Amino acid sequence: MKKIIFILVFLFAISASFYYYTFVYSKTHHRDAQTEASLVITADSLSAAYQANEQIANTRFLNKAVEVTGSILSIGKDQANHITILMGKVDAFSNVSITLSSSTPITQKVGETITVKGVCTGSLSDVIINEGVIK
Repeated sequence: MKKIIFILVFLFAISASFYYYTFVYSKTHHRDAQTEASLVITADSLSAAYQANEQIANTRFLNKAVEVTGSILSIGKDQANHITILMGKVDAFSNVSITLSSSTPITQKVGETITVKGVCTGSLSDVIINEGVIK
């Protein structure tokens, strides 16, 4: 009987910890990349660095605050209704995809140059920047 009670208490503690971390702690303890010192780079140079050697680019940029400047190729929205911006060159194989932290509409248009600061999370076919804020 004591084993069953111990197991139930243990499972409850694990469940309560998981719930707290997922729904309470993670919502109030976000990383604020906007206050961090950032690496300043152009969108073309960032995507070229990842195309040349992804491992070296990851050591320089992965999970770091970056300030990226480039030409807007497209503006859209993701599934969470956050604004996404694709920056780079029209004819490039890889560009920089940025998800903004705010869903407030932006004033810049396709073709204009923009600077965005966010956190680099690596590369899929494009280099991914999250938590972006327009500078």
